[in-house]
Amino acid sequence: MIAACLVFLGSLIFAVFTARALYDDGSYYFLKVLQGMGFTEMVYSRDYADYVYQLPVVIAFKLGVMDMDKLQIAFGIGCFMAWPIAMGMCLKMAPRHFWLVVLACAAGYLNAAFSAVAEHVVAHAFFWPVVFAIVFVRPLTPSAGAMMLVSAAILVRSYESMLFLGPVLTLMAYRRAANEQQPWARIVFLVTMMMLLVSAPIALEGTLHPGHGSNANSFKSGILSVLADPGWTNLWTLAWVALMVACCSAKVRTLLAHKVSWVILGCVILLWGAWPMLMPSHLDVYKQYEARFLDLLVPMALLGVACMVAYRPAWLAAQRRELVNLSAGLLLAQSLWHVAATEQWRTYLIVLRGLMAEHTGIVKLIDTPYGPNPAVGRQATQFVWEMDLLNMCIEIGPRQVKSLVLANDMIDGTTVNRNLRGEFKPEALPHLEQYGVDYSEYIAAATNSPILEEWKPGRRK
Repeated sequence: MIAACLVFLGSLIFAVFTARALYDDGSYYFLKVLQGMGFTEMVYSRDYADYVYQLPVVIAFKLGVMDMDKLQIAFGIGCFMAWPIAMGMCLKMAPRHFWLVVLACAAGYLNAAFSAVAEHVVAHAFFWPVVFAIVFVRPLTPSAGAMMLVSAAILVRSYESMLFLGPVLTLMAYRRAANEQQPWARIVFLVTMMMLLVSAPIALEGTLHPGHGSNANSFKSGILSVLADPGWTNLWTLAWVALMVACCSAKVRTLLAHKVSWVILGCVILLWGAWPMLMPSHLDVYKQYEARFLDLLVPMALLGVACMVAYRPAWLAAQRRELVNLSAGLLLAQSLWHVAATEQWRTYLIVLRGLMAEHTGIVKLIDTPYGPNPAVGRQATQFVWEMDLLNMCIEIGPRQVKSLVLANDMIDGTTVNRNLRGEFKPEALPHLEQYGVDYSEYIAAATNSPILEEWKPGRRK
């Protein structure tokens, strides 16, 4: 378990220092924080989760840091710190049951985690300290109460999943409050209950009036896509969980007692983790974005297991050892996969920086080998989040900007161009002069760019 947790922490540190926080909406969120130079409201129903991401950057601003590279690291810390903090809380409260939050992390978070800026990640993470305090900490201790209150406060405005998780946790907190003997502990549970109760209508409002009209549709389409094609990590997770369920059988436990079984499982873990390097053309990290529903499904499923462990411990006593070891193995396999996928991301950023160094003005990705192909040699290429590539190029490139990369065309061949054409115009570029960003070389090259000429009114691509 210790080795798996260390590899998990190592994978997150690697992600921080390779700017993986800028994938997906990350570059847009980072840009907004840079422009606001403080806490920036994004979507009301998710703001507290967003503030978790932004907190280290805001602290850096208060300390006078204005170097974009350092601020980028601070942003990465904010994006990847939710789960280590939540897991640390759970370990402090109930170390014997730590394997539950490890399993939740591996089966839920790490199947939907490549997009670092994802409020469902924060909601799932801080769900578990509340559960651990309610279910396992008896009697309630002051430290557990404080961790539960902080976690519940974050959940108030975190993600639409609280529409389902909030009422369940509210009922659990109420039952604990009713049975508490200590007045201060009863008050803590009642305050927690009120915060969780408030989270549900806020989540409902976010569901009915999403900040982006396509959120609900993409959530549904993501479920259907994963059901039709689970993808590498989801498929292996299903098989691994099936093995854990099979441990209810004494025959399976006897089989796992043989060293050869663990050698085979070790080989599976290595293959699982190395897959992004072995088959780069099959690495499609967007599948993790589609699987974000797991950050609702997994906590709902494992909540029943947590209650079983707390109230009917004899039911899982016989297979506890196997469950702990297999949970650690799942965390290890998923962490190794993320290390390999992040290494592919790191080298892809080198490719983008190389393209920007070799050209001036607007670079059309489709005109390079990295646009139409899922891989070029051993380099995976399916990392582009079309709508935010311009922001990311500014954030990862030199401060003296001389070129920006235009993402591939979508749907009818013109959709991205039509949506983004205005953003590439010199007058529309984000103002980041306070961070040393200078667009003069890009403007000189792009002003007479034939690509911008194609976008003038009355011209067709």
